[in-house]
Amino acid sequence: MIRTFDEIFKAVENLSRKKTISVAMADDFSVLSAIKEVDERGIVNALLVGNAEKIKTIANQIGYAVKTENIINVESDEEVAARAVALVREGKAEILMKGHVSTPILMKAVLNKETGLRKGDVLSHVTIAEVSTYPRLILWTDGGLNIQPDLETKKAILKNAIGVAERLGNPRPNASIICPIEDVNPKIPETIDAAELQKLGETGEFGEAIVEGPMAMDVALSRNAAEKKGLVSKIAGETDIFLVPNLTCGNVMIKALMLLVGAKVGGVIVGAKVPIILLSRSDKPAEKLNSILIAVLLSE
Repeated sequence: MIRTFDEIFKAVENLSRKKTISVAMADDFSVLSAIKEVDERGIVNALLVGNAEKIKTIANQIGYAVKTENIINVESDEEVAARAVALVREGKAEILMKGHVSTPILMKAVLNKETGLRKGDVLSHVTIAEVSTYPRLILWTDGGLNIQPDLETKKAILKNAIGVAERLGNPRPNASIICPIEDVNPKIPETIDAAELQKLGETGEFGEAIVEGPMAMDVALSRNAAEKKGLVSKIAGETDIFLVPNLTCGNVMIKALMLLVGAKVGGVIVGAKVPIILLSRSDKPAEKLNSILIAVLLSE
């Protein structure tokens, strides 16, 4: 089972074929810096969509020798998004990456019923985090796409995350359905959904994954906390997947991990025809690099 980003890096370096990424609005310093590293290591080939002159200028500044044929000059944001998505649909790329284009514009192109990348499944965002105080990678979902998911959407989000865990070499991931308490309380709707997800897990709805909920964060992270609360849990302190009740909760927690404890993170959207790298424009090259590595692994 893969437990660190270094191990992810080694896994993708050993792949037999170089992957191609379509980058929407690639005239961004941190995006090109991340692309440069994986390109020079022979992991990816990048098709850079956007303002050609700006792309060339930034590439020169960072010492990235971009091939002219890999730059697709497109001016408007909408056209950039549409062209980047089209490159994937045409089979010219296996991964889509958000550059400097806004998320709503890119996702509009992705979700277009006629020309987009949907395949009928729910799309969801999975953040992978490496924290020095936790002995395994954390899969956090969904802090980037689904705002207030209902039970059916949560089922799909969980299945997507389980698929990611399996690609990380974990065929039987532990999934905690995060709530503020461990008891079902009608006044806290997420606890009702959590209990239902656990029941579905017990019937085999999620394959070999072990699903428990409602689960407070301290119990998900610590077997000692579970014991002190008098709770019986198969996965306390060994949670792989943290399914949060809504986007706000997921987004806040991941950013807190990044800024307060220096967590290494990367994120992708799954459930589409290809992995989609969708991070904040303020993210550093390291976070974009980690996301590329994840997407390459998932595209295999």
